[in-house]
Amino acid sequence: MQNVNFIITDLDDTLWDWLEMWYNSFEPYFTRIRTECNLDERQLTEAFKNLHQTYGTTEMSFAFQEMPIIEPAVYHLFQEATNERKSILHEYYSNKKNNLKLYDGVLETLKIMKNKGVKIVAFTESYVFFTKYRIKHLELDGLIDCIYSPMGSDAPLSVYRHYEKDFWDPQLTTIRPLSNDIRKPNPKILNQIIDDFDADKKKTIYIGDKLDRDVYMAQQAEVTSVHAAYGHRSATAQYDLLVKVTHWTDEDVLRERSFRDKSFDIEEPDYIINKFSDLLNIFNYVKF
Repeated sequence: MQNVNFIITDLDDTLWDWLEMWYNSFEPYFTRIRTECNLDERQLTEAFKNLHQTYGTTEMSFAFQEMPIIEPAVYHLFQEATNERKSILHEYYSNKKNNLKLYDGVLETLKIMKNKGVKIVAFTESYVFFTKYRIKHLELDGLIDCIYSPMGSDAPLSVYRHYEKDFWDPQLTTIRPLSNDIRKPNPKILNQIIDDFDADKKKTIYIGDKLDRDVYMAQQAEVTSVHAAYGHRSATAQYDLLVKVTHWTDEDVLRERSFRDKSFDIEEPDYIINKFSDLLNIFNYVKF
């Protein structure tokens, strides 16, 4: 068994089910806006896509006042509850919180690795604000030593801030912001992370759910690749909706589909896991 003391992992759809969380919050949010504001579905879809591409993330959906298609006369629907139902925005936030969950075995597996002295670092494309929230909410503060994440942008002035700016800052996990144009696959960042910690590449693994971004990146960086096959579900209604409103470019979507359909030349991952705890049976974990 390969000795491992340095783990670099993706976050969304690798440690937690991001797609499930996103779909179960965005789909009812989209449906309520369409029906209660009497909007055309195609035009609303395009409006969300434009919003997400403006901010470089599919998680800026709450900035509804930034979409010209939504007129001020209906803003109260987003902010005021009725006797029967929460406001549109309150329901959206509640659904995001209630559907954000770690995959089975993630917490227990990370604790075992930490107890063996392994250094755990994350590299994510999600912006710092959303990453901080998830780390605190999922009680991962300290289990992950450091996270490399694009800085992102502040919420628009039109969005009411419920918490102080540093409310979600982790106490133990260090955040190392990256520039907003950082996108996977980026083997230079992967090698930078290894150099920053003076880690031994022979004792390093990279874990991620996407073949085109995670596995391919690890292979280009000559790092042992672990494909979290349980995480990426591209042939689903959830994924289809994501693509319709995504901030990804058309080239991003086509590239990912080519990897999925195996029309892009890529070596097989070094290892494939069907649940996160499978990692305990593949490697020998030693102190960093």
